[in-house]
Amino acid sequence: MAEFDQDNANVMGAETAGAENQDAAHPLFIKIKSLSRVSHGRDIRLRDGDIIIAIDGELNTNDIKAFLTLCDQAKLNEEKLLLTICRGEVVYDVFAEGRLGANLDHADAETSSAAAALFAKHHMGPKDHYQTYEALRDVQRHVVLYDTRYSSIATIVPPVWLLQHRAWEPLAAVIAAYATSLVIHWGVFAATAILMAIYFHRIQFRLIRNYSLFTEHYFWHVCAARTSAEAQLVCRQIDPKCQFDFSHVGPPETGSAKIPSHQQAA
Repeated sequence: MAEFDQDNANVMGAETAGAENQDAAHPLFIKIKSLSRVSHGRDIRLRDGDIIIAIDGELNTNDIKAFLTLCDQAKLNEEKLLLTICRGEVVYDVFAEGRLGANLDHADAETSSAAAALFAKHHMGPKDHYQTYEALRDVQRHVVLYDTRYSSIATIVPPVWLLQHRAWEPLAAVIAAYATSLVIHWGVFAATAILMAIYFHRIQFRLIRNYSLFTEHYFWHVCAARTSAEAQLVCRQIDPKCQFDFSHVGPPETGSAKIPSHQQAA
């Protein structure tokens, strides 16, 4: 209920200020004025000041009330909205499920015009070609990026999946469990393999998140992209000094890589 109230907090004032001037040619885009401490918007790593410039690949000419109605309908139908976000000079996409839990307002005409120009250069594909990527970053700006889709490899061959994600300690534990059970009896090994398959089927992404926290990588960014290379590019645009183990976007900017303590949560 708190999320509902927060999303509606600025509707009446913003409607009066922005809706009358809203038109398809020169829309005043919806801006996140502030996010609730606990909200869906924070879960998908939106920030105060982010501008929602498109929904499902179409320019967002909705006023705030219409946008909230779209969010409610998507939630009711168990669908996701593909939001295109403008953050400074960076444009990226992210899936949203229902309301964001935010105070919303209209951006001014100049900001909206600049965001529209950036969107014109943003290449969109079909919505069903996008998947959610989560990025976790440590203080040295090393980023762990992973696709959140279910992986059958994690269920069928857990060691291979762990190797792909460079999760060395869990990999060692799984191999030790397989080896010990095989020494005891082949039936015990078969039972262990089945239990491992069930376990990794259920918790694969929670395991990666928890392992990343264990290695001092913290939940940093969420985006929707068609490939890991595209997701890496978004991360690099947001943080030019971030780095990846297997980079598709080249080396980062030179200079001190360590994040200042006051920016580590950003």
